[in-house]
Amino acid sequence: MKLNYTLFVALFFLLLTVNAQDTEETPKGKVTGKVFFNYHLDLTEGAEQDGAFELNRSYLGYQYKINNKFTAKILLDAGKGSGGSDYTLFIKNAKLDYKASSNLTLTAGIFGLKQFKDQEKFWGYRYLYKALADEYKFGTSADLGVMAEIKASDKIKITVLIVNGEGFKRLQDQTGNNRYGINIVYEPIKNITLKAYVDTMKGLDIDTEEDVEKETTVTNYAFFAGYKTSKFRIGAEYNLMQNGVTFNKPSEDKDLQGLSFYATYNINEKWNVFGRFDELSSNTLSGETINWNFSKDVSTYIAGVEYRVIKGINTSLNVRYFDFKDTSINEETLVYLNLEFFF
Repeated sequence: MKLNYTLFVALFFLLLTVNAQDTEETPKGKVTGKVFFNYHLDLTEGAEQDGAFELNRSYLGYQYKINNKFTAKILLDAGKGSGGSDYTLFIKNAKLDYKASSNLTLTAGIFGLKQFKDQEKFWGYRYLYKALADEYKFGTSADLGVMAEIKASDKIKITVLIVNGEGFKRLQDQTGNNRYGINIVYEPIKNITLKAYVDTMKGLDIDTEEDVEKETTVTNYAFFAGYKTSKFRIGAEYNLMQNGVTFNKPSEDKDLQGLSFYATYNINEKWNVFGRFDELSSNTLSGETINWNFSKDVSTYIAGVEYRVIKGINTSLNVRYFDFKDTSINEETLVYLNLEFFF
């Protein structure tokens, strides 16, 4: 089986090499940047921190169009590191895109993945809150590998990818297993988008005894449906992760599932209102009486208003309410004032 995957990667680079042709187009590049800033109040009973300013994300990148076939991009991401640092610099993108034809684009390097990209774009408020699959680590937003995007028809787009599977903040794990995924987006009629996604990866089970190594396969599924007009959009998604605590921490029989519903109404070009509901739940293991993730299983409600100051500057006032399945944990209520600016 691994030989087949090796042949796929070899074919990928062969296509890129054989089909590449010089063109007479003048190269051009641009600098990009994006910042997510907020101030929030925690109204939860007994909250340790009443309020705080935060700068959750800061991106700085450069994209260079070499010719009409090749485009290179690098994007740096400053965010909270796993080691506890408030700001750690990561490489979020370091990729080369090759437009082989109008229906095929090949990508190599560190690039954005597809598990929740369509949902995130449809939700439209990444600077406020992540997509469900990103927030609860069903998957990662970027990884290192190769990808092929295929426009099968005017209505169907297919993406296949092979990546390390550890995410852009970590190196390949000791087993050397890769993550394999496919994403299909179907637009049957104007304004309607349907999506199905699946990926799979083998890894060492984190819950086995220290002296025993056991491989477990983590599998992720994502399904999405959205309807959009000039005045409003509404979307719904379902995510399922099997045999995993997170996308890169396999654990046999531990499953997570998530539902997310969101809607936006555009009052005018400057103002819009929005709402979202998420539900995260886990299964009950054999011999247990409560779900394995019971203390973190939660229903989340978000509602707010956005004001678009000018192109490149967005602000939002929103309220977030977290209702935990474990009734011993206090319900949480927070009020946020968010700011996004980009260029």
